[in-house]
Amino acid sequence: MAYHHPYRPNGKRPGGEKEGGRAEDPLQEEFSGLDDAIQDVVQAGTHIGSEVLGSIGDALRSVGEALGGGRLHDKSVPFLNWRNRVDRHIKNDKQDSYLAVAIVGWTFAACFGIADLVMGILTAVGASTLGLTPEEFMVFPILTGCFVPATLGFGFMGWTGVRWYGFFKRIRSYLRCARDWVCDLPQLARAAGQPEEKVREELQKVIVDGTLPGAMLSPDGKTLYLDENRYTPAEDPQPAPRDVQAGSEAEIFRREGAEFLEYLRRSTGKLGAGTDEELAQMRRTCAAILGFVNNHPEQMPRVRRFREYYLPTTRKLLDTAQGLGEAEVQHAQEIRRDITGILHTLNEAYSKLYDVLLQDVSLDVSTEIDTLETMLRQDGLTHDFEADFKNG
Repeated sequence: MAYHHPYRPNGKRPGGEKEGGRAEDPLQEEFSGLDDAIQDVVQAGTHIGSEVLGSIGDALRSVGEALGGGRLHDKSVPFLNWRNRVDRHIKNDKQDSYLAVAIVGWTFAACFGIADLVMGILTAVGASTLGLTPEEFMVFPILTGCFVPATLGFGFMGWTGVRWYGFFKRIRSYLRCARDWVCDLPQLARAAGQPEEKVREELQKVIVDGTLPGAMLSPDGKTLYLDENRYTPAEDPQPAPRDVQAGSEAEIFRREGAEFLEYLRRSTGKLGAGTDEELAQMRRTCAAILGFVNNHPEQMPRVRRFREYYLPTTRKLLDTAQGLGEAEVQHAQEIRRDITGILHTLNEAYSKLYDVLLQDVSLDVSTEIDTLETMLRQDGLTHDFEADFKNG
């Protein structure tokens, strides 16, 4: 006699029957459970994987920030390590960016230029030749007028990218020619194969905008300090005065400026981290102005107010802030906050002054370059020497 199992707790009969009389395949039930288990494992693995990848990404970003701008101010590392780090930073953040700008600018300028040329040719052909009505033909001169400014705009973008790409390429060459924290500028210019005046002016630009963090030029413009803490006023040689009156005034300004730079260095660390950044920026900008005026004493009248009012007043305000000590009373805090705030305004003003001083010199340099290029062309020295002299 056959033995029958009783009903199971889940309501199934032997052979896969349910209470309702419907049969279910046991294998199908097992595979269904296995599928659910696999889906649960996949979902859990996806969640864990996303968290792991996110953690790895955060770690890589932290490493990138540590190797990037955050460590450019660290001068405790060996000089070659710091130099290579800054060189990579300039290449990745400056030079390659402007290369991309140049490529995009010239590419779109070429595209719009070709399109403008085609539209111009179709406009010159005329509506009757193309078999178009005057209304249909109007699209060609309209597009021609639209493509011209686009071509010029992207062309200017490409030219700007090429110009700044070359600028930062030269800055990297100056940096690679440096052998220590303190560099003789004339020797650096010879090693880079560039005129000394050009090297000085380009270095002053990147020092002021912070591309070379913590660097400065001596007031006479003859020494580059890649670590401004290594600068001391006594190291600067006395420049030879060009005439008695101008030389005397320039000498006084140079001495006062050197004392002011030393005062800013001593003030660092006494008024908080935010103030230290403003003081470092002010020191770089003022050093650039001093170096410029030392090489162009005819510009002394334009910096007279800077010398006689702004520098002494800035020093007076800093003396006031430092004289408060570390008192936490309300009025002391307000005074320190106001003085810290005006330092940012002064830095913007000093940078503007330096830019204005460079504009006149830039015009003179452009004129001299044009004259030099004209003479080179007249003497046949701009292309192949042998062919030029034979034609002459």
